[in-house]
Amino acid sequence: MTTMTPRPVLPAGRTAPAPAPAPADEPVFAALAARWSAEGRVVPGQVDREWAMLAGSCPWPLR
Repeated sequence: MTTMTPRPVLPAGRTAPAPAPAPADEPVFAALAARWSAEGRVVPGQVDREWAMLAGSCPWPLR
């Protein structure tokens, strides 16, 4: 059995609209991220090295 995904059909001579630009970060979030970085806290969107180390290790002792 095959399935088909419906796709929108544009009228002749029209092109797809350009994607909307990404919104700029709100100043309050930029200030908070800068403050957290200065304090050594993990900022959303950055790699949390401590969590990666804890999550990547085996919780059970080896035999």
